[in-house]
Amino acid sequence: MQKNIETFITDTLHKKGMRMTRPKKEFLDFFTSEEYLKTPQELLENIKQHNINIGLTTVYRMLNYLMEAGLTKAYSINGELRYIFCPPDHHYHMICVKCLRVKNIFDCPVKDVKVDGFKIQSHQVDFFGICDECSKKEVNK
Repeated sequence: MQKNIETFITDTLHKKGMRMTRPKKEFLDFFTSEEYLKTPQELLENIKQHNINIGLTTVYRMLNYLMEAGLTKAYSINGELRYIFCPPDHHYHMICVKCLRVKNIFDCPVKDVKVDGFKIQSHQVDFFGICDECSKKEVNK
């Protein structure tokens, strides 16, 4: 994780009352590099494979802290809540509904939208589709 993002995350979570321990830091390092939507249980399984000693309760707490801080987004996919880390910069997500890979898009195509009689303060846009790799697999079947 980049040092400035790490400091931002640590400071933000500290302001929310969370004490940063080594396992929590290791979780953050893992989670912030993740490119796929994951359930808390999947995150825990992957974390355990990296010898990070953390429990499911802590994973849920970390995800809640990150959501409150605006650094994580949850999506309901096939009836399950799945999470992805969100960098603090304004961005969108392109989500593959097959493999659940998430790509961040930082160029804002709608930043200058103006609507008569309405002052836009913020917006969210996420795109759901099929990535090139999954499309190629479909064609090769």
